[in-house]
Amino acid sequence: MSHPVRSSDSSPAQASTEILVSVAAIVPDDGECLESFGRRTIAVLNAHYAYYELLLIDNGSALDIHWRIQDLQRAVPNVRMVRLSRRYSKELALTAAFDHCIGDYVVLMDPLIHPPEEIPRLVAAAAGGCDSVMALSSSRRETILDRMVCDPVYRLVSRLLGFELRPNESTYRVFSRRLVNSIIQIRSKNRYLSYLNASIGLRQSSIWYESNLAERKESAIRNMCRQLNTVSNILVSNSAVPLRFAGIMGVLASTGNLLYLIYILIVTLVKSRIAEGWLTLSLTSTTMFLFLFVILTVMAGYVARILDESKEQPLYFVESETNSSVSSTGQQRLNVIQERLSHSATNGASER
Repeated sequence: MSHPVRSSDSSPAQASTEILVSVAAIVPDDGECLESFGRRTIAVLNAHYAYYELLLIDNGSALDIHWRIQDLQRAVPNVRMVRLSRRYSKELALTAAFDHCIGDYVVLMDPLIHPPEEIPRLVAAAAGGCDSVMALSSSRRETILDRMVCDPVYRLVSRLLGFELRPNESTYRVFSRRLVNSIIQIRSKNRYLSYLNASIGLRQSSIWYESNLAERKESAIRNMCRQLNTVSNILVSNSAVPLRFAGIMGVLASTGNLLYLIYILIVTLVKSRIAEGWLTLSLTSTTMFLFLFVILTVMAGYVARILDESKEQPLYFVESETNSSVSSTGQQRLNVIQERLSHSATNGASER
């Protein structure tokens, strides 16, 4: 990965008449910021690009938030909404965003903490030859638990998987169309964007930006547990290393048990009187059961994932899809977006 670039080292892209930029965001549970976020984002896109769209993924939110999105669509052009039938995981909601975005470049962002003003810099960096560019806030701080626990665990898992994974990765990033097409081809149900992005490869970079928005606070212990749970799920879902490790543990435990039985036989033959071995027997039994249950736990995780992957059903279901009822200033601009939408719908139908 190339070195991050400070905000002062690059300038926003000039207005482009050749590319279509899609900005995708999962609608937060607190819908208070929706109108301001939508208007700011559309203003930035309109100032820099001739063709653009704002895609809002309504992940089974309350009806009042759904109505707020429709109010935004009646006031602001080029806003699309995809409402999922129920609340899915964040990763599946991001999958829906990738499936429905039509842009040459797709920007993912969080409406609560990510400033839309950095979108032109992200797209400019991607247009310079990178397939994925991540925006990192200078206000983010690494805790002691991150350095002592999360970082070593992520380095170990990265070595086992064969590519780099990093804790606390930012979801504010841009993807090229060819990277998006590669990601949506992977239809596994246990999805992690950081893993998919790293496993596909292609050229990646990052930029730094100054943010006046306060990121959502999360306790260090809770953040560490969340990170460890994520990386362990990534490892179990995408690597056979834990299963092999469990098998090695089973072999070692069986070998130790066999050696202990040989020792008992030798002692029985050599000594006429054998002291009671209650402590040794208890220790051995406890150790054997510990190995057994660890192995069963790891295997149960794999069996659960096999069950998920074997189900022949879509990753998510869409309840409805709506567009802005007001048009943009240029009729040609609207026609281009409609053509992209029609082409995307045709491809989706042919794939199904």
